[in-house]
Amino acid sequence: MTAIRAILFATCVAASLLPIAARAHEGHDDTVPHASGTTAMNVSRVEAQSDLFEVVGVVENGTVTLFLDRFATNDPVADAKIELEIGPVKGSAQANPDGTYTFRHAALTGHGQFPVTFTITAGGDSDLLAGELVLADPVAAKVGASDSPLPKRWWWIAGALLLVAGIAIAWWSRRGRGKGVSQ
Repeated sequence: MTAIRAILFATCVAASLLPIAARAHEGHDDTVPHASGTTAMNVSRVEAQSDLFEVVGVVENGTVTLFLDRFATNDPVADAKIELEIGPVKGSAQANPDGTYTFRHAALTGHGQFPVTFTITAGGDSDLLAGELVLADPVAAKVGASDSPLPKRWWWIAGALLLVAGIAIAWWSRRGRGKGVSQ
């Protein structure tokens, strides 16, 4: 009966430690999906900065959403004029009421790597920023995606915990038999 208790105890300990081991470290959360259902790792984005401005663009479903702020203060810049050149595609971004800017084009639904040039005019300031946009291949992203909500490393940790529990059970069983204790 003691061996059964030891097995149950070790199993409960191993199972209770898995959520602790699976917790992401500070600054990272590996389990939170992006709003559209894709993970943050396969979202296409572009970043560019200068002494005046900083712009970040996130591409989803053929639309790039731009977030523009002052580089020195990180204050959002509203009512700016943003001209984009993404590879062979040229156009103007539209200002949105929430302070973001959007630009839609069919070329943004594909995949590949493109140079991006932003011409920004806000009040009396104007600047030219350059970045690189890598549009992720949605098929390749799905092939590499895991169906598991936990990263693979945590499954290795869970397996190691169960192995330690099994060794502890075997040790307890031998210890009890070696002393002549009946079970």
